Amino acid sequence: MTIPLNIGVIGPAGFGGSYLCVELLNRGHNVQGISRFPERLGTHQRYTTRSVDISTAPTEDIADAFKGVDVLINQCGPHTSGENALVYQPFLELTRKIVLAIRAAQVPYFIMIGGCGSLHMPGKPYQSVCESPDWWLAYRRGIADSHAHVSYMEERLGSLGTNLRDYRNARAKLKSPHNLIVHKAQEARRLVTEYEAAFTKNDRALTFVTACRTSFMFFDGNTAFRWTYVSPSALYRPGKRTGFYEILFDELALKPKSPGHDALEGRLHGITAADLAIAIADEAEKQEKVGRHWTAYADLSDDTPHPSYVSI
Repeated sequence: MTIPLNIGVIGPAGFGGSYLCVELLNRGHNVQGISRFPERLGTHQRYTTRSVDISTAPTEDIADAFKGVDVLINQCGPHTSGENALVYQPFLELTRKIVLAIRAAQVPYFIMIGGCGSLHMPGKPYQSVCESPDWWLAYRRGIADSHAHVSYMEERLGSLGTNLRDYRNARAKLKSPHNLIVHKAQEARRLVTEYEAAFTKNDRALTFVTACRTSFMFFDGNTAFRWTYVSPSALYRPGKRTGFYEILFDELALKPKSPGHDALEGRLHGITAADLAIAIADEAEKQEKVGRHWTAYADLSDDTPHPSYVSI
């Protein structure tokens, strides 16, 4: 049995953070929630809270909140809700302050949860997924093809999620054209064309994905402290806890090519927040990927919507 650790989680009541805290507590660890309102996760005899606003607090105060942990895990994102949370500068500024504070606090091991934007295309170590002309369209279509993922986006991102639902429905109609009368097919085709043209030119979510890509530069080659950087695979959402996952270093996880074409559509892997929590908790215990950039992916065949947040 693993010796119980004192594990700090920045952002314990958020999407990934809440699933992670539940996983850690179920394994017998002591969890310290660090955020503005860490009490929102709930109460547990092995859950303690440290209230601090990382975006406004001095670095010294943040470092004090980080002291005394064996492992610190960052699940923090910008404060604002909805599509306004998808901003570049706040994410990078938060990351900068956290890095300074963990060094000041001499945190033994830091696990950074970033985004898939820092992963590179297979066989192209200098081309991130953000720079691939094919990835963003495949990513948006992959999300739209999942009822569970669209439900999650509706809950998290307001109008962006609503537009995504309309896009999903239109794509579904076009996949069964024999059931459509002509004007309905034309309407669905128009909606799909306009939606894809809009996000290809100016998708606000791409700003945040790009920020996640840039945040890896705080860690790449850095030997001043012990760290590991986790990039969730592309289709990351709430869902069933299967208990199994696969690991890949540095590059985007893809399913095999279909015979006769090289498109990315339908090839993106994903993982649920519950399964990623398992991978993160395993790393907190084993500490096998120090100084590495990695992703995890798992089975997403169950498309049943799950809560975006859990509590204890």
